[in-house]
Amino acid sequence: MGNSSGISIHDLSENIREYIETRIDIIKLETADSGASAVSSMMSWFVILLIGFLVVLMLTVGTAVGIGYLADNFAIGFFIVTAFYLIVGGMLYFYREKWLRKPFINIIIKNLYDNE
Repeated sequence: MGNSSGISIHDLSENIREYIETRIDIIKLETADSGASAVSSMMSWFVILLIGFLVVLMLTVGTAVGIGYLADNFAIGFFIVTAFYLIVGGMLYFYREKWLRKPFINIIIKNLYDNE
């Protein structure tokens, strides 16, 4: 018995198999693209944070030396800068939910939706 549409079951199953393989390849490429994008973004932020850390470190040392020079005692300069960082660190700790956690969560969610 012939098929009136001219398409055999074998051809149909072959087309379905090729479609599934193509979909799998597309999913693999999308996953690789997302992963590469995430790693690239993290590396970019790492470099920016590293440079920012070095800038803050140099400013900290310079400020401590400057205050020590003015106070005629370098140890005092470093103690004052340390006290400043302790106050900032304490504020960040007490307000971490409002100042750190929520903004970071919002940034992460925004980046997830922007990458779609």
